Amino acid sequence: MLKKHLVIIILFFFNINMLIADAPKKHFNNETHKIITKYLPEYKIVGKANYSFLIWNIYDATLVTKSGKFKDDEFVLVLKYNKVIKKERLVNETINEFKKQAEFKEEYLNSLRQIFNKTFKKTKINSVFVGIKRKKQAYLYFEGEEVFKTNDEKFINYFFNIWLREDSQNPSFTKKLLGR
Repeated sequence: MLKKHLVIIILFFFNINMLIADAPKKHFNNETHKIITKYLPEYKIVGKANYSFLIWNIYDATLVTKSGKFKDDEFVLVLKYNKVIKKERLVNETINEFKKQAEFKEEYLNSLRQIFNKTFKKTKINSVFVGIKRKKQAYLYFEGEEVFKTNDEKFINYFFNIWLREDSQNPSFTKKLLGR
């Protein structure tokens, strides 16, 4: 009788382990997955990278495309924050990253500040930001809510180039994100 129960228990755990092993690994929470599949019904991860500054672990980034190979006309960038960051800091850092790429008139920088003040919110640990580029449009989501969309190609390119340009603030981060 004991052998029979032991065999049943072993088979039960064996089957559970097989189910777990066969289940696809989940890289995103349900909300983020829904946003991604709205634009890319099937997707593969291009690369992942962690952005840290000195002793602070700022965020984990994941880049996805339909094929798993980077193409700059259609992709999704997911940032999962590992730190609380005030909105003002996000706005200022993003504008500084724009300035590193080109010189802009003060009018344009002021319009960026207005956009980012409406778009960005204070992050918490595990807050998720999703940026989607599809052809000549971009959609930005924060915590599952669409917070901005645009077809301004200049804005789209400079915004995503914060993370994806060869001469980014952290080239090794960019290489990992691009799967190189």
